[in-house]
Amino acid sequence: MAIESSLLTCQAVGKNFGALAAVRDISFSVRPGEVLGIVGPNGAGKTTLLNLLSGGLAPDSGTIRLGHNLSMASLDQKREQLDADATLQDALTGGGGEMVSVNGKARHVVGYMKDFLFLPEQARTPLDVLSGGERGRLMLARALARPSNLLVLDEPTNDLDLETLDLLQETLAEYGGTVLLVSHDRDFLDRVATSVIAWKGGTKWLEYAGGYSDMMRQRRGEPAPARDAGEPRK
Repeated sequence: MAIESSLLTCQAVGKNFGALAAVRDISFSVRPGEVLGIVGPNGAGKTTLLNLLSGGLAPDSGTIRLGHNLSMASLDQKREQLDADATLQDALTGGGGEMVSVNGKARHVVGYMKDFLFLPEQARTPLDVLSGGERGRLMLARALARPSNLLVLDEPTNDLDLETLDLLQETLAEYGGTVLLVSHDRDFLDRVATSVIAWKGGTKWLEYAGGYSDMMRQRRGEPAPARDAGEPRK
C-alpha cells in the first residue's frame, strides 16, 4: 500500500520490555476504511501491538506515522472506563442531562439506548447491576458516540451474547472510519476484517488480505479472495 494513501504506516517498528522483545521489525500500512484484525495466542503481544498503533505506547525502534486529522475512539477490554456508581444515562451523556451527541448530532439518550438493545426504563439503572453483555453494549455505545475516524477495539466480543455480537457486526459495517481490532473470534474476524496481522512466532508478525479463513488459506499457499478496502463489510 502506498504511504500517501495510508491512515497509519508502520516502518520497522520494534518494542521491548526490558530484555524481552514483544514486537520486532514490523512494517505495514492501513488505508482509510479498512478493518485490521490482530490475531495470535495469549501473550503474543496483540495488545502491545494495538497500543503501539493507537499511540498508547511509543516504539523503541522504527516509526509509526498517523494520518492528518485523526480522531480516535476506543473500547477497553476490561471495561475499566465504567464508573460502577453511575447510571446508564449518566454513562452515555457524561452526567450532562438527557441528550447525547452522536456524529455531531444531538439525540435523546433513550432513543440512542434503544439502538443498543436497552429498554427506556433502564436509563436510571446503576452500572454495577448490568450483565457482561449489557456492559459491552454500553462501552460500544459510548465509543461510537464520540466523533472519530479510527475505532480501536481490544477483544470487543468478550462477554457478548449472540444478539449483541450481531449488533456489533452491524455497527462496524455502518462505521465510516478505520477499525483496529484484537479478537480471538475467528467467525467474527471473517465477517468484519478486511486484513489480518497474525503472529508467526517469536516477535514475527505477517499481514494477510481478508479475514481469518483467508489468512489460513494463504498460509497453505492458496490465494485469498480479492477484497477492496472500500467494499462493504459482510
